[in-house]
Amino acid sequence: MSFLKKKLTPPKASISLELAKWRFSPGETLEGKLVINSEEDFDADGIRCEIECVEEIKSRVSEYDSASKRMVERDVWNRIIHFAEKPTVCGTIQIARGSTHAFPISIKLPTSAWLTYRGGDRKLTWSIKGVIAVKGRPDATSKTVEIEVGEPQQIQPPPPPPMPAPQVAAKPTMSQTPAATPTPQPPPSLPLPTNCSRCGAPLSVSHEDLVVTCRYCGFTMTVATREEVKRHSMLENRLFAQQAVEAAKRYMDKGVFRVGVSKEAIITDVKLRYVPFWVCQVTTNTYFRGVTGTGIMGEIHQAQEAVTDKRSSGLAKFGKLVLAGVKAYAETQQKDRRPQTVAYSFSNTYIWPTLARRTMISEINYYDVPAARKIPFDVGKIPQDAEFLNIELNEEEAKAKIKAEVEAKERLIACGKVDTLETCNTNVVMGEMELVHAPVWFVHYTLGGENYVVAVDGCEGKVLGGGRPLFKIK
Repeated sequence: MSFLKKKLTPPKASISLELAKWRFSPGETLEGKLVINSEEDFDADGIRCEIECVEEIKSRVSEYDSASKRMVERDVWNRIIHFAEKPTVCGTIQIARGSTHAFPISIKLPTSAWLTYRGGDRKLTWSIKGVIAVKGRPDATSKTVEIEVGEPQQIQPPPPPPMPAPQVAAKPTMSQTPAATPTPQPPPSLPLPTNCSRCGAPLSVSHEDLVVTCRYCGFTMTVATREEVKRHSMLENRLFAQQAVEAAKRYMDKGVFRVGVSKEAIITDVKLRYVPFWVCQVTTNTYFRGVTGTGIMGEIHQAQEAVTDKRSSGLAKFGKLVLAGVKAYAETQQKDRRPQTVAYSFSNTYIWPTLARRTMISEINYYDVPAARKIPFDVGKIPQDAEFLNIELNEEEAKAKIKAEVEAKERLIACGKVDTLETCNTNVVMGEMELVHAPVWFVHYTLGGENYVVAVDGCEGKVLGGGRPLFKIK
């Protein structure tokens, strides 16, 4: 019986968190110690901290009440986890009865950490606790304590000492103008790096580049701070130049009115470039309210979403269009339609890439990064004749761009569910950003005196986009 009781209860040990302070700024390191006092002997599989950032948003939803037989509104709280980590403090360890252990903890908050907020309809909190994991038994945990994350406090410099009173001449012969106090100048920005911080090899950096990669050792760093970019992956090129040309020719001939275009095209250049993308996982929760039963605008928006969705294949787009058409026809056949207010939420998860360049490459409509083929960045796997593009869009700018694109897509999805959209609120949770360099072949050709370019994915051989005539030029 005692054995069963032991399996159902956590180890008898008290855990307490001792932090140097309770208020932090984004990017700051949380330091302190985890103190354990044990009242029994046990083997711990690991000791860790659990820190998370949770946002709770109150929203009002409409639902059917069977008792009153009508739609009623009620308030609900949606819980969104923006950040969660479980850093290990200590691995496997034997803890004796009556012993006391103190383990130092050091957790770096993300530079883009959400700020603590408490309001009537929204609150965002950070919390941390200590955990002892024991195999076959429930975890022993400390009390969950809240910490505050806010803007860094501005420390005002001490006022300058008072200036001594100027001595006035007995018989001044001319008016004296007091000397102007020199205005403090901002610290000069670091010059553009000319050599790699790791191997010392020369770097080719322009004023537009925000992140640069050494072509000799593969070290990647930000130009402004010289900090290393940790999450940097790549895709290997698996195509020869002729294979890229063949893929481009098939793209030229695609379509009833373009058959035979590739025979008339003259290939002028074939170039391999490694193009940078910022990629992150995005989770969304969208709450919306609208009116149905007033027309077919919802189906029209569904068709619009199908056409503009660059993530879907041509067959998937066609299927969405057919479904929207069937629903629109069914809507027109209903004789006793009545307007009805609906409100609910839906969630989606995306792996969302965005080009890490300020100047858009029009030939790349959309690039779906094949996660299974990603490898850690290795400069030795890049062909010597390939052109390597640096990053012109920093991580924060890329996050803002992805967030705007995701919100626009979610709103379009919501529009497809109602005829009239009244409100739409999307909560976007973004994961850690990753830099990925992908091989892209650019096939240049001329046809009928016009110049065209087709972009081909060097990893999987797919055409990413490009120019081609509307029909075969005779």
